[in-house]
Amino acid sequence: MAAVLGTLHFRKSSAARLRDLNEAERRKVLTWCDQQGLTLLMRDLAPEEVAERAHKNQLRLRTAEKTYRRLTDLPGEFLALKGLTQCELFGIRPEDRAQYDIDLYFPRESVEAARDALLANGYESIGGTGKLPTDHLPGLFPRTGWRWNGDYFDPEMPLAIELHVQFWNARLERLEVPGIEEFWTRRVRRTIGNTELFVLCPQDMAAYSALHLLKHVLQGSTRVFHVYELASFLERHDGDDRFWTEWRRLHAPGLRRLQAVAFALAETWFGCAMVPAVLEEIARLPEAARAWLDEFAASPVTQTFRPNKNELWLHLSLLARWRDKLSVARRRLLPANLPPPSRATESQSRHAVWVGRLASRVRHHAISLFTTLASGWRWRGRIRRM
Repeated sequence: MAAVLGTLHFRKSSAARLRDLNEAERRKVLTWCDQQGLTLLMRDLAPEEVAERAHKNQLRLRTAEKTYRRLTDLPGEFLALKGLTQCELFGIRPEDRAQYDIDLYFPRESVEAARDALLANGYESIGGTGKLPTDHLPGLFPRTGWRWNGDYFDPEMPLAIELHVQFWNARLERLEVPGIEEFWTRRVRRTIGNTELFVLCPQDMAAYSALHLLKHVLQGSTRVFHVYELASFLERHDGDDRFWTEWRRLHAPGLRRLQAVAFALAETWFGCAMVPAVLEEIARLPEAARAWLDEFAASPVTQTFRPNKNELWLHLSLLARWRDKLSVARRRLLPANLPPPSRATESQSRHAVWVGRLASRVRHHAISLFTTLASGWRWRGRIRRM
């Protein structure tokens, strides 16, 4: 993990730790990078293996572009979110970004018509996800005979479609985001993969990416590529005064505050540039949130190796009402939702995959409960010393 983050650091990039890895360690790092979406950025890690993955990703990229073209026939207007839509603004080549889902935002009044159209054209709803608290309808997966084979770049792996009905789940997170409903009204047309689509305006695209990252941090499911992507965006827009002036004009203080948490995390991990407008927002964060960034900024990336729920203390630091804090603490410490069945498996293997994931989650929650309580004591101590 340290070898990878050190290599991708914007200010103090160093491949020294990468060069010191033995073959067994190199294989583990490659597997971890596959899981975290970083492999295509790490061509020096294992040149031949990464080149093979890059070739497969090119094939998957063509599939994604074809899928976007077909989706323009869906009824109603929609926004294309995340994925290829962010590459140009964020300074990430499409060839270096692995994409597994296509995310679309529909107004609530038209989302069911879009879902029905997809169901009528060879898609099926991913079972077991209907009651999970998400921003979108149950995911839709093409009806194929494909099964998960351990290859994150398998050209035959179908792309799922997720139909979003909101940009942020305030009811779940207990955090209001003022002005977020205006994202839809500020949509713009851009060409993505040879297809003209509605997408978020640049300032809202940055905000949505930051909120998406923050959501996963607060839910303990951070993917490192999303942090790197945001760091690349900040680096790319260093000194772009026009962008940041418009960003500040369009976004209310409450929206800027939540973005600031994600921006601070990106800078801590990857040493990207930070413009004065962002630094000012970070300085305005609650003292408890800044204490968390000082003490636990690495926790989301170390969860894979050392189970923890340190993100709980960040979440609580952003909440004002005690009833909201109690609700979040109960949900995070004593989760009631079981993992959904894998969308990548069928028939007899589905139960085995589900049982394996359930056992993994039970183990994670059991270990992290005690470590989280201990980290809460450290967090309070950090606040007292500020």
